[in-house]
Amino acid sequence: MINSSIRLVLDTNILISSILAPNSIPSQVLNWGENEGNILYSTDTLSELLSVLSRDKFAKYIEPKEINGLRERIKINWYYVSIIQRVTLCRDEKDNKFIDLALNGSASHIITGDNDLLVLHPIQDISILNPRDFWNLISSK
Repeated sequence: MINSSIRLVLDTNILISSILAPNSIPSQVLNWGENEGNILYSTDTLSELLSVLSRDKFAKYIEPKEINGLRERIKINWYYVSIIQRVTLCRDEKDNKFIDLALNGSASHIITGDNDLLVLHPIQDISILNPRDFWNLISSK
């Protein structure tokens, strides 16, 4: 059963961890989000993910055709959000795209391991949690 009230923003590091370690907590969060909640993405967050995965250091872990498959998986299963309003709340400007996505997409949670985002918890009504804390939260329900 999909819990439409749980709208997730997953930062790039969480997604990379999910791909590199399929049995990890980030991977479990990703799978749960796709099956039970809603995962949000924007042009900026998708571009960053695809750019990072295309780096030489990831070539031994993921092939170009798998990256294309991931792009299609995201476009089919996740919810695209147009970014109308942008913010500059994060001390690392590169991370503002995740806050933009969360605010524009009415997210309930940002899942990240990035301290630059975690220190902002919460932003409005949006919880900012690391994967383990989020997993513990949803597992206890």
